[in-house]
Amino acid sequence: MASISHSSANRFERGVWWAAALLVSLFCTAVQLSITAPYRLTSFARMTHFTAVEPFQHRVLIPALAAAIEHLAPLGPHLVFGLLEVVAWMALIMLAYRAVERFGIAETEALKRLLALSIVLPLAIVVLMPDLRVWPLISLDGGTLDLGNWSARTLFYYPYDLPAAAFTLALLLAVADWGDRPEWRRLGGFAILFALATVNRETTLFVIPMAALMLAGRLPMTRFAALLGLMLALYAAVEWPLHWLFSNQPNPHAALGDTQYELHITENLRLLSHPAYLLTEPVRFVGGCWLVVVLWWRCIDRRLRAAILGLAVPLILVGIVVGRIAEHRIFIEAVPLFWLAGLQAIRGRLAAEAAPPQ
Repeated sequence: MASISHSSANRFERGVWWAAALLVSLFCTAVQLSITAPYRLTSFARMTHFTAVEPFQHRVLIPALAAAIEHLAPLGPHLVFGLLEVVAWMALIMLAYRAVERFGIAETEALKRLLALSIVLPLAIVVLMPDLRVWPLISLDGGTLDLGNWSARTLFYYPYDLPAAAFTLALLLAVADWGDRPEWRRLGGFAILFALATVNRETTLFVIPMAALMLAGRLPMTRFAALLGLMLALYAAVEWPLHWLFSNQPNPHAALGDTQYELHITENLRLLSHPAYLLTEPVRFVGGCWLVVVLWWRCIDRRLRAAILGLAVPLILVGIVVGRIAEHRIFIEAVPLFWLAGLQAIRGRLAAEAAPPQ
């Protein structure tokens, strides 16, 4: 009887956790759709009709799914993209649970589920919090010292951002699993996952150095080279046709050579030179998780450190050049990595303090 009661309690707790994950996903999606809007050159309608500008349009996975759903059911674009956003949040929470379990951050089911839900906080900080405008910092109006022209400006919504974070976390787990069990038969599933992630957003390019650093010295050279070669081949096989397919839909703001990418480094450096920006924006940077990671770097698993150095660092450096750093979503693929590494750093630090003195 005690065993049956315990099993029933576990099923009830699992059901409550799934319900909580769904409610959190619905809430975050409702906030996202309420306070943001698609970039005017990449509206919902343009994306589903594949007429938006590059490079946004060739991030085609979510728009293609939305177009298919609209074709099959009499649903409007806001509802369709909202449903896909809910699915992305749910996927992130499920993957977060798997990551907490995979990297040994928690032993009990209750703690694993609670920590999995915590991934929502840094991601919400990145995608939901408006841009804080603090120019000028102070003013003198009638001889009275006061704050300057501070305001909050909502950001644009891009439907491929959250899925990109989910794919990054899934690929991190897949690379870690391949390092433990480098079986040839498992490459097929990895290839499908990587290809889908690349159709969603081209930032999977940064997953390749992440995988290289995570697996360096852990695999026979043939299997190491096979995985990296597969990723490079898949990336080229996906990206080149997409660039060619939408080459007649150029971005009018493109300014980086012959590419369709914008150039925002001057704007970004101007923002970084403002003291109020430097005092307020680090809280939003990769969801605020970076401080724990930097502080207790030595407590983090070698694979997670390699993931941060291989993916997050180059992604951030490139983002500063081609993206608007006020839109922290440009670093969104790094958020799950910093979140997971931060949790592991906290666990490692607590374990070190609890260990008996030598």
